[in-house]
Amino acid sequence: MNIPDTYAYLVRARRDLWLVLESVPDEVISRNLLNGDRFHSIKDLVWHTAEVEDGWIHGDILREPFVQENFPDLQGRAHFDEVPLGELLDYWRAVEQDTQKYLRTLSDDELKRVVTVEDWPPKHQKFVLEGLIWHVLLHEVRHTAQMAALLRTQGIKPPQLDLLFYLPVAE
Repeated sequence: MNIPDTYAYLVRARRDLWLVLESVPDEVISRNLLNGDRFHSIKDLVWHTAEVEDGWIHGDILREPFVQENFPDLQGRAHFDEVPLGELLDYWRAVEQDTQKYLRTLSDDELKRVVTVEDWPPKHQKFVLEGLIWHVLLHEVRHTAQMAALLRTQGIKPPQLDLLFYLPVAE
């Protein structure tokens, strides 16, 4: 698989995840299930997954303002249990739209470009852009799986997110 195909799979899988999340009582997706320093709830993971994509694509790769600047009510929060899920998903949709626009411009030369990451330890670390994009894609796979597992712990059947269910069937 290549980057655009993988991202297309992620978009389809996240739609299925979003449908389930939208059907779950807010109390469940706002519940402190993780007892961690950074992430407590499924809503925290929704924010984090979108924010990481936004940060890497817009901040580190494109050196552009983050999409989240268009969502001031979401900024500066440690946790998102009080934020309506719809607002978090609106942000994720906006990030997705910009990412799709950027991915359509990818060339072999762009994928080989070296990106210096300014705010990630160690500072001024250099990465090949293609590797950074794969990091973003796999980061989402891990956190959406985490959300699915957390839903299951609450007695809610998560969507089937495995790639196998999104592959075309061979004849």
